[in-house]
Amino acid sequence: MTSRNLLARKGIKITLIILMSVGLTIASLRYKQPAHCKTICTDAQSCQIGQCMFGEQKAGFPLPFVQDAEGGSPTSGWGRVGPEDYFYADLGAFALNVAFYSLTLWLFQRLLKGLFSSFQA
Repeated sequence: MTSRNLLARKGIKITLIILMSVGLTIASLRYKQPAHCKTICTDAQSCQIGQCMFGEQKAGFPLPFVQDAEGGSPTSGWGRVGPEDYFYADLGAFALNVAFYSLTLWLFQRLLKGLFSSFQA
């Protein structure tokens, strides 16, 4: 194999890993903490089960990069993360999550490559 083909293969692998990492980062938005926010509670009252304060609910894993934005949501979405809050995403935390998933996928790929090469030997 020529060095040009080898370089192209490595470029394709890196591109695929980054694209899959971005997909996993976006899929991690389903991970919300606290998980069950249905309505908003105020400082005047203590929060009950199913209630959260403004900005308390966050989404993303391992670093939360979207949180309930005060004033950015319609009144029906106050106290919980919704699609309207994605506009206020923390891009630094998003990039760190992509890096985390990229490293994880790269290590997983190396592990599989090592396992298959040991079986072939």
